[in-house]
Order: sequence, then C-alpha cells, then structure tokens
Amino acid sequence: MIEFFYDNWYLAVKVEEKYKSSTHYVLSALMPYTEANLKLSFVPKRFFADLARLERIEENTLRNAYHRAIKKGLIIIDPSGTPRLSDKGHRKLAPYQSKELKGAELMVIFDIPERFRFKRDRLRLTLREFGFTQIQKSVWTSTSDSREYLHSELDELKLRPHVQVYECRKL
Repeated sequence: MIEFFYDNWYLAVKVEEKYKSSTHYVLSALMPYTEANLKLSFVPKRFFADLARLERIEENTLRNAYHRAIKKGLIIIDPSGTPRLSDKGHRKLAPYQSKELKGAELMVIFDIPERFRFKRDRLRLTLREFGFTQIQKSVWTSTSDSREYLHSELDELKLRPHVQVYECRKL
C-alpha cells in the first residue's frame, strides 16, 4: 500500500490491486492525471522510493527499469524534456483487443532467415499470444482479426519482407 498526503488530503492506494507490475506502474506514471503521474512529475524521488517499497526492490533497479523503458521506446522525451508515453507504451498498457472474423480466418505465412532466429521466435510468441494456431512450422491461422497489431509488430521487427498475411476461408 502506498500512502501519501496531497493538499491536506490523505490518500491510501492499494498499488498491488491497481498495477500489474513495476513496469505497468512506471508506464501509468506517464498517463496524465494518474496518481503515479503526479508523483513522478512533482516528487520523483518519492515515486521511486514508494515503488521500491512496493516491489521490495532497490530504488536503483526501478530507475533502471524506467531508463530501459525509454531505451525500448515505451517512453519518449518531448522537446521540453517531459517524458511521454509512446504509442508502443500505450499498447503495452492497454493491449490491442482483436475482433472475430466472420466466416474467415487470418493466415500468417513466413520464411525468416536463420540469422533472424530471435525475431522469428518473438513472432511465434506474439502469434501464440493472439490465439493463432500453428498449422505448419511457419504457417499460422486465427479467427481473430489482429492485423493492425500484427503489422505494427512486423514493422517494429523489420520482418515485412519475410511475412505474408492473408484473410482466407476454408473450403
């Protein structure tokens, strides 16, 4: 539980129920007007100290998580020096919800060179997370329409030339 005073108001927030992880808490701090945002903006030392107490982790570890989120592109620093949540950070906080395709399936076929093995493994993990079923080693299908997220993931991994995405129907 994190407790603090704000304008003579005593606030106690059960962070365990509100935030899934320290990364989630850090990203939430970049969303305007949240409790975490106010702390990070006006009393960053208190923000990291409370987070350290919550997670039972050293404050330096949490500061490193914050800087790692910047490095991963989850957080961007605008020209005025204010940290902002990037589109990628928004997706991480509020994962994309796909819709069901009516009478069709989404098919993903890929042939990714061996030198990009780690990217191929990440793509397979992403496909599993979105409920795709493996038909063959590099052929996956799903009844969910997750094209938008899939294309952004392919762009991020720079795999577009190696991956084909089709909408298809079984005969």
